[in-house]
Amino acid sequence: MRIFMMSLTAAASLAATGAFAQSAVCTSLDKGDLSIGQTLSQAQQQQLREQAPVGALHCGRTGCTAAASDGVSYSWRRDGRIVGKTIEMSAQATLPGWRGEIDQAFADRLGQATCTRFTVFDDELDGGRSMKSAPFATSQGQTITASLFGRGTPEEPLTIEMRAVDQ
Repeated sequence: MRIFMMSLTAAASLAATGAFAQSAVCTSLDKGDLSIGQTLSQAQQQQLREQAPVGALHCGRTGCTAAASDGVSYSWRRDGRIVGKTIEMSAQATLPGWRGEIDQAFADRLGQATCTRFTVFDDELDGGRSMKSAPFATSQGQTITASLFGRGTPEEPLTIEMRAVDQ
């Protein structure tokens, strides 16, 4: 069972009057040992390819995706730059506002906790829902979007997919 550890980052913002600073704590959805925007050496890329479980490695013309030992699936370009992460949550995972389904109330609560805005989408193919964040900056300064999908069950785990926003 994977345990999802949420890291907290603090962000300070000035009040509209400028008279005092108000502190807001934003929850990060990020997990894993590597960061989006980080560039992997050839040796690191090779290690990820070699350690990926059978069926958890895909390489194509533009780069590779591999599941790593830290429980995260990383996507990187041929130049080694990490451009995405996929995190499958355990059935018991907790996210701010998660109550077993993706809906607008969850999007609002998670958006408030992560200091970003989420939009909910109805999926026409399976009748489920997904949600996607507005672009936001990671603590490393990389602009990304986060998508969440799945039903939070063992058969269909809640999944967070983070992707770099090309600029």
